[in-house]
Amino acid sequence: MSTRRSLLRDVLLTALAAASYGFAIGAVHSWLFAARNLIKFPLLILVTALVCAPAYLLAARFVAARLTLEEVARLVLGLYRDVSLLLAVLAPVCLFLARTLRPPDEGGLGEYPHFLGFNVLLIAACGSLALVRQTRMLLRGRPLTRRQGLAIMAAWLLLSLLVGGQWAWYLRPFFGVASVSGEATPFCLGTLTDYRGAASFFEAVYQLVDPPPLPAGYHLRGWGR
Repeated sequence: MSTRRSLLRDVLLTALAAASYGFAIGAVHSWLFAARNLIKFPLLILVTALVCAPAYLLAARFVAARLTLEEVARLVLGLYRDVSLLLAVLAPVCLFLARTLRPPDEGGLGEYPHFLGFNVLLIAACGSLALVRQTRMLLRGRPLTRRQGLAIMAAWLLLSLLVGGQWAWYLRPFFGVASVSGEATPFCLGTLTDYRGAASFFEAVYQLVDPPPLPAGYHLRGWGR
């Protein structure tokens, strides 16, 4: 019973912490987007954790780490709880920036790209710190070489990026653009293509390396995350 209570407490704590951060970043567009993120960002965190647990286990066993599903599940829960708490601590800063930055106008996107980039780096940094901490705790005392430990950590980090990135793509927009009405924006864009025609996170990343030409008649007001 105590284990179930602990599990439920961690899940609720993760959801509440993720919701606070989601609210802060959504406020860069409007209070409507902020309210939507109270649901969307916890969904992003919890579904990513659920999908990553078995993937982490397979990756660890491929490297020769004998871990059980229960051990990996505890790691995943601890990892995404830590990420959410770290982001929640920084949510007041993000909310302040979201409401004070220079908004988009007809001449450009204002300071929105800086806010987006700042939060992408913030999520990446918090996720990496939490993953390193949880992985070191789990693998401590196990008969693994340093190379094997680093391989497991790198595999788990890559899996988190791929799963989280694609799920975030489906749930987008989290930030939005102030020049686009919130009422005119669906709750999530799902598989709809972006302004360059990308239909998935992976395609969008590829297009950062080899960007296609923008569609004829394209305007900045149609762009958003």
